[in-house]
Amino acid sequence: MIHLEIISSPDSNILTQFHFFQNELYLGRNSGNLHIQDPALLGSHVMVEVVEKDLIIHPQKGVEFYLIDGKRSSTIRKIKTGQVITIGTTSFKVLNFEETQNRTKKQILDEKLNQLIDENSPRLVVIEKLANLMK
Repeated sequence: MIHLEIISSPDSNILTQFHFFQNELYLGRNSGNLHIQDPALLGSHVMVEVVEKDLIIHPQKGVEFYLIDGKRSSTIRKIKTGQVITIGTTSFKVLNFEETQNRTKKQILDEKLNQLIDENSPRLVVIEKLANLMK
């Protein structure tokens, strides 16, 4: 699972948080998991991957560089929660990540729901937290 927030972009439609229930996430202008209308991006710009307890960013073929907290990089690098990654003129922050086992989105949500119910949360709180998970 990769939870990230797009914090700046020429594509105002994506200025929000995203949850991806997978270990690999491709970001680019017109291919991959998240399409970003940023003229400075290639079709497939970067791949972000969870490998055990690490989050790794892979620039795709043709990418000259990207920024990690304002520092230029052009190679595969580990990134940490809270770091700001800039690709083209779009910046995003990784809020959280964990390796997703071979489970479906429904199985993950069921597990989260059971955790919330086990906490004896009032129904409204459970519904609000589920709604936040779906964003």
